[in-house]
Amino acid sequence: MNKFNNESYRALVGDLINDAFYLEGASRRGVIAKIRQYAEVIVRKILDLSPNDTVELGNGKLQHKISERNNPLLLKAVKDINKIGSECTHTKSIREISEDDVKNTIDRLFDLYASILIEYFEKYKFGSNLQIVYSFSILPPIIRYITLNYLYEKHPDNLMIIDKLSLVLLKALNKDAAMDWLQERKDVLEKTHSVSPDAHKATIEKFGEEIANMLYNSAPNMYDLCSERVELVAGEIETRGKLYNDFESAIVFYQKEGIVEGSSPEIKEFNSIMEFLYLGRKSQK
Repeated sequence: MNKFNNESYRALVGDLINDAFYLEGASRRGVIAKIRQYAEVIVRKILDLSPNDTVELGNGKLQHKISERNNPLLLKAVKDINKIGSECTHTKSIREISEDDVKNTIDRLFDLYASILIEYFEKYKFGSNLQIVYSFSILPPIIRYITLNYLYEKHPDNLMIIDKLSLVLLKALNKDAAMDWLQERKDVLEKTHSVSPDAHKATIEKFGEEIANMLYNSAPNMYDLCSERVELVAGEIETRGKLYNDFESAIVFYQKEGIVEGSSPEIKEFNSIMEFLYLGRKSQK
């Protein structure tokens, strides 16, 4: 049975998110201090700790537990947030806190978010459930980029990761970044079929060999497929703009379409993660 429960932290997370991101006139020092507190809640979620467990980001035993997760992204985020957060909490440091300090702290917060998703997709293969992939897409592009980039380094043969990573590079950064990423891997991706052998076989059984081969050969390799999709989506963005770029603009879509139906352990765990990531977020007016 899980020790961490989203509902138990709803009020606390709501206060911390409000003070860090929505409070008018909040100081930079105050924003970072609140993010540090929020990071402790995220660590509780990742380590599945109860409210009775003590969590201090700088605690050596806690950092050892985190290092055992074998996720350097997670460990660095915890250490960096603890360092700047402690500086903004205690009176020993009297230097002025800069905008870069705030930006860097928020970047590490994004790494914490991504770490929750990374651990999930290490447990349940990315792409094995298309409903979950769709719901995952209703997250800010930067969170998806960090997650997929990390997963790609460990699973470079996962076709779904390649496809979604090339697209999220477009959305999180720009078209040039996406095309450069594909170009750097062109030799490998041109040798990678755009449909797995199992999927090709299943398509033959369902639709016949002629249709299956037509679909298989329309974009025979991952370089061609991803390049075509990046061009297509870039055109759509240029015409209509991005549907969402942050939690505040994405939450309406999440509330309408982001909760995956089903009661399997895989689905229940994913829905819990998504609910947690959106705790305290307010829709854009």
